[in-house]
Amino acid sequence: MDAPASLLQPRYLAIGCVFVVMLMLLLLIRRVAHAYESAFVASLGTRLKQNFVVANPQVLFAISVSVTIVLACFIHLTLGPAAALIAAAISLLAPSIIVRRLAMRRTKRFIYQLPDALLALASALRAGSNLAKGLDLLATRQPVPLSQEFTIVLAEYRVGRQLAHSLADLRRRIDAPELDLMNTAMNVSRRSGGNLAETLEALARTLQEKAQIEGKIDALTSMGRAQGWVVGVLPLFIGLVLYQQQPDRMRLLFTQWYGWAVLGVVAAMMSLAAWMIRKIVRIDV
Repeated sequence: MDAPASLLQPRYLAIGCVFVVMLMLLLLIRRVAHAYESAFVASLGTRLKQNFVVANPQVLFAISVSVTIVLACFIHLTLGPAAALIAAAISLLAPSIIVRRLAMRRTKRFIYQLPDALLALASALRAGSNLAKGLDLLATRQPVPLSQEFTIVLAEYRVGRQLAHSLADLRRRIDAPELDLMNTAMNVSRRSGGNLAETLEALARTLQEKAQIEGKIDALTSMGRAQGWVVGVLPLFIGLVLYQQQPDRMRLLFTQWYGWAVLGVVAAMMSLAAWMIRKIVRIDV
């Protein structure tokens, strides 16, 4: 009777150790998931507020996790675990990429509207209005997103905050070097005097010429950008066609180690090609 009992004790001990390890892993996964959720909601919520997008970041987090799980399971059943991991990583990064693209589009609209706003501000100053009244005209009569940003600047200025600090915050919200020139002109004019209307008008003309040059550059480099998209999408299209024709052979790319190595080399070469094309067609003025 003692021998079977002595054999069962190590088994129970092993089962207990496995249970404890699994419990610790579950607690660790829960803590990591909670930390990721907090960071995701805080970061995405801040970006959404900065871009005046009305959305609940917690709902977006739930949608992102649900889409990631469904997509990863589907890719795992069709292409294998490696492709499922890649798809899950892309799905988790998709909300940040989308919000960043929205911010870039909003910044471009702001830069496009800035010369006309500076000319309107210069006209208001020439007509006898002060700087606060001119900013009020920009906040009420200019289109979004410029009116939204100057509404924040004007509200902070009215509650007693220095205009230089509000303009500095505007520069941090809108990542545009054109605002450095505007902020410098306003700050120098308020400190040392001078004709701010002429300065803003000259700055507006300069920004208009800069926008025209950038438009010509975009038109001349549009073919290169189109070629970059073709280079990036064509291998994926060819791979999809080959997978439909010969699924058994193409499935080896996602199930065998040498297939993963080939995919890694292909991804590295495509990334290098995309980076080189981007460096060629992207010209800063």
